Formats: sequence, structure tokens, C-alpha cells
Amino acid sequence: MMSHPPQSDSPQTKKMITMATMVALGVILHRLEALLPLPSPWIKLGLANLMTLVALVFLGFKEAVIVTFLRVVIGSILGGTFLGPTFFLSLVGGIAAILIMGTLYKIGKTRISLIGISILGAYTHTLVTSLCVYYFLIRESSFFTLLPFFFSLALLTGILTGSIANTLSRQMQDITFNFKKLN
Repeated sequence: MMSHPPQSDSPQTKKMITMATMVALGVILHRLEALLPLPSPWIKLGLANLMTLVALVFLGFKEAVIVTFLRVVIGSILGGTFLGPTFFLSLVGGIAAILIMGTLYKIGKTRISLIGISILGAYTHTLVTSLCVYYFLIRESSFFTLLPFFFSLALLTGILTGSIANTLSRQMQDITFNFKKLN
């Protein structure tokens, strides 16, 4: 008996292709961010988090966690930081951020915009990575004097990432709606 390959238009196949695309785009954004000149190795714009937000909206929480995990792992392998301090900071911050964003999205998506969710994710990422830097790398309490600066940047980057995610989500919904009308 010959086995037949799975249908390429099955919902599971479409979901896997969408996840793979979001991981790939997240890795690209992750690597592009690494090229930007920033004042500290702990400061990132969080643009790769855009794919986490979009995955959360279109695929669900579990899939957004997977997208986050894979983009951090693959991005760090490509960047040569895998299993180094930067990798662990990015992974712990990313997972903490998606846990907060996923919870907020589930309980408050009608009351909190993607911009608000993105800002809280950026704050969470900043706080968690700052605590990790303090406890594992720089055991100097003066490090915490930088938190207001880091949180100010988190606010700006959260607004930027959330705004882009809002726009992208709306466009994807329009494309999906128009595509369904054609079929």
C-alpha cells in the first residue's frame, strides 16, 4: 500500500507553515537588531517580539511561546551567542514577556490594545533581564540606577512594536477575510 502525503491545505499544515514563517521573520528581526549600534548590550528594540505578538493573535499562546523560543535559539546560534550570557538573558526575558503578554491577551484583549500588551511585555523583559544581570553577572546595586533609563526605552520600544503589531494584525485580518471571500 502506498501512503499519501498529508494535504498541504490542512489546518495543521497551514499552522505549521505560518509558525515557521513567523520564526524565520523573528530570527531575521533578531539578527537585524544585533547590527544596530545601541548604548548597551542589554538594550534591544524588541522588534523580534513583533512575531511573538502576531503569533499570539493569530495562532494562540502555545504557538507564541514556541515562536519565541525558536527565534531566540536560532537567532543566538546564527549570532554566535548560543549558551552564552546574552542567549540566556534573551531566552529568560522572552519567555517571561510572552507569559505576561499571553495572560494579558487572554484576559484583557477587549480592554488592552496590542500596544499596551507590548509595553507590559517590554517592561517584563527589561525587569527580568535586569534582575538576571544583577544576580548572575554584575553584583553591584548601583546597576539598578539604570532601571529608569531601561524602562524609558522599554516604553518607547513597546509602543513601537505594539503599533507595528496592530497595523500588521489588521492587514493580516483583511487579507484573510478577503481570501476567504474569494473561496
